[in-house]
Amino acid sequence: MMTNYRPPKRWLYPIGKLSKLAATIALAAFAYIPSSAKAETYINNRTCPADFPSLSKALAKDLPDYLNRVYSRLRIKREVMTISQPELEPLPLAPDQASDRLPQQIFLSILERQTGKTATSQRAYWLFVVPTSNGWRLAIAFMRIGQAPPVDVSDAAIADATNKWLRDYCDPRYQR
Repeated sequence: MMTNYRPPKRWLYPIGKLSKLAATIALAAFAYIPSSAKAETYINNRTCPADFPSLSKALAKDLPDYLNRVYSRLRIKREVMTISQPELEPLPLAPDQASDRLPQQIFLSILERQTGKTATSQRAYWLFVVPTSNGWRLAIAFMRIGQAPPVDVSDAAIADATNKWLRDYCDPRYQR
């Protein structure tokens, strides 16, 4: 009966030498990557769109990915299929208040499905965003399914995804 069997040292030496060789090759390969490949990536070049219509279009374009990541992190078994182009025609909120002091409004329609299922559902979102000294931020969000009354979803996944996008693109503290 063999206990505490150890292979001879000569078997271990080549493996250690190979791993050192592999590390050296990997380091040398990285050092000789052409400068064009080291250029800043899209993620490092994110900038906040200058005008509100451009901001809303960029948000709608990227929101499916952000929302799907939030769903995954929260273990919500849902996935976004597509998001409509944003509608920016604001609904009247306060007739006596100057329009430049009101939040900007974005209306989006999102087509989703349960993960692994084929049946889809459509949700309508009404997002209120306001400019701050640190870029834009979400003030409040509402969701509506079918003919049901709107529900405040300011603490839901859509708000988290929107806030993360606004942070990544419009908060100067996160720009590189």
